[in-house]
Amino acid sequence: MTSAASPLVAAPDAGTAADIRRFRTRVRVRAEASGGAASVLEHTLDAGCVAMPVHRHAGVCEVLHVLEGTLWLWLDGEERRLPAGSSAVVPPGARHTFWVDVDAPRPARVLVVASPGGMERYYEDVAAHVPDAATGRGPDMAGVLAAGARHGVEAELPSLYELIARHGLSLA
Repeated sequence: MTSAASPLVAAPDAGTAADIRRFRTRVRVRAEASGGAASVLEHTLDAGCVAMPVHRHAGVCEVLHVLEGTLWLWLDGEERRLPAGSSAVVPPGARHTFWVDVDAPRPARVLVVASPGGMERYYEDVAAHVPDAATGRGPDMAGVLAAGARHGVEAELPSLYELIARHGLSLA
């Protein structure tokens, strides 16, 4: 019989945080653990927040599975409501973002499998350039954009204005 904890098995509370204000990310499986095949991330997004601008990553496929709450997914121009238990595939290069309704009773919690692995490094890099809201300091946007360039994430910053205006959201 083997132990429940090993390099290939993580405890329920395992993982590292890569929080970007009200868009909290826990890295559950790093790319290295799968030989680079995949990463597993758990995102928690507060009600009334959009995670990030519409963006794309050409070489990464993401599978989202909503664990709790309801998530709205904007995928290549279509908005889709994803209640708990729903899954969605974001193909490589697809333009996308997601948010939680302003009047949602709770945050949404989403498990994301990214293939190939490595997206955790993007979230960790961005988190290093976005101080906690309690500091009163804004994000280092040059650092955030440079992180996107390093990790192959192309963000469409103007998309935030339209999503925020249409749905009454705020950037996490």
